[in-house]
Amino acid sequence: MKELLGEGIGQGPLKLTGINLEISSRCNLNCRHCFRKTYISAGKDELMDSEILNNIMPELKRLHSIDLTGWGEPLLHPQFGKILKDIRRNFPGALSFTTNGVLMNEEIANHILEAEVDNVCFSVDAADDESYREARGRYWDKLEKAISELAYKKKVRGRGIPRIYASFLLKKSRLKELYRFGEKMTQLMLNGIILQQMTGVFSLVDLNEITYAGYYGEKFDEDSFWRGIRELKEELNYLQTIGPERIYSQPQSGCGGFPLGHLFIKANGKVSPCCTLGYPVLLLNRKKELRPANLLILGDIKTQSLEEIWESPAAVSFREEMTQKGYAEACGDCIGLYMRRS
Repeated sequence: MKELLGEGIGQGPLKLTGINLEISSRCNLNCRHCFRKTYISAGKDELMDSEILNNIMPELKRLHSIDLTGWGEPLLHPQFGKILKDIRRNFPGALSFTTNGVLMNEEIANHILEAEVDNVCFSVDAADDESYREARGRYWDKLEKAISELAYKKKVRGRGIPRIYASFLLKKSRLKELYRFGEKMTQLMLNGIILQQMTGVFSLVDLNEITYAGYYGEKFDEDSFWRGIRELKEELNYLQTIGPERIYSQPQSGCGGFPLGHLFIKANGKVSPCCTLGYPVLLLNRKKELRPANLLILGDIKTQSLEEIWESPAAVSFREEMTQKGYAEACGDCIGLYMRRS
């Protein structure tokens, strides 16, 4: 249970070990399989203001990890470089973020290196310009240049960080592209690739693309799929290959998507246990009905400290449900409860 739910289980009260700090809920792309497309009454997209960032800085030193990833594009924040610098001044732990990479330039790359960011993940989902256009748009050249520039600057600097990754959203129609994707990312001098299951399913049509049988009960040859993944990892042994997640037909006790020792801080300062409980995303549930996810707001960083929010009745109750029952009522039948990282 400790391994499934996060550090601290069985060792006294669970401690807050990390946060997702969504410095931007805005995005410069409009990808088809993005959770942002399904918000219901979520309010306008925002950039995290200085009040929130200033409030949280003194509490960062006790954390182990910070990820600047939310539902938006972090590089859209005009003070991105300053934010990295301020965080690193107050935080010695693991610092990461995910980006679509389109806005990456030499100045931003330098900020990343100077702040000693540990991990940068580029959302790619393609092996070439043609497939990238289908998945994300007409920015393949910009993305390729961005990855190459960051990797080259890192090499010249002679440091092992940032570790650079590229993610690939698995779809049945794209599986044949995986090996070429791995080869391309190797050419761009990446450390590894991250293979992700399509857990954001927004319509019955999307079910034709998922690469798992669990949760929805779809017919899918999982044995052949996992055999192919093993073979892929063996062939691409010069790359670190992370994932994909395993998705089961029954709940797995705890969340396989978000550590229980973490909090998700929205761009507007509201705090939730995870990103899905922070926004009313519209998803196809296990009964194949399109329904909004539940909302659970634990507090507001504008008026409360991280410690106050972590120890609030709502937060304590959520953690107790998760540790005692393996799920919380707020989670409903979220696919995260049926998922384990492989």
